[in-house]
Amino acid sequence: MTNFRFVDLDEQALVVLVERDGSYEVQNPALCNRFAAALLRGIAEQLDASHPPHPCTPGDGAEPHHERPAEPLISHAGTLDRERKMWTDGTGHAWDLSLPWTDAADRSWRWHGSLDRQGTPIMRSGDGAEVQPLDVVRALWGPIAPLSGGAA
Repeated sequence: MTNFRFVDLDEQALVVLVERDGSYEVQNPALCNRFAAALLRGIAEQLDASHPPHPCTPGDGAEPHHERPAEPLISHAGTLDRERKMWTDGTGHAWDLSLPWTDAADRSWRWHGSLDRQGTPIMRSGDGAEVQPLDVVRALWGPIAPLSGGAA
């Protein structure tokens, strides 16, 4: 494995978006691609090592849901990295605001750069008819999920 030297970095984003069909997109705007690849290989090795000795068994036939918990976002404790368009809510979940998001009714939502008084990203629906904070969009029309294609 290649050795990497860190130069006093606080945090670096490595976002992997995986679609239900298995396709994926890797976003690592501030990381060296080789470092990101080595990191992902390390994660893969850990997952392989922790896998049981028998094959995976299918669940009850229902599609798995890998959604964020329905817990409140704790908006007032959120932080925004405006340059990367990444908002971290008060529970520690990262929200990639550079991507459009889709709600349960398959309506798209996009962030246009502003926050409400509590510091929550304000989202606009794809048709422009609705403008709501992210936590309201999630509560009223959720669950919501990022669209990796980038088209709103």
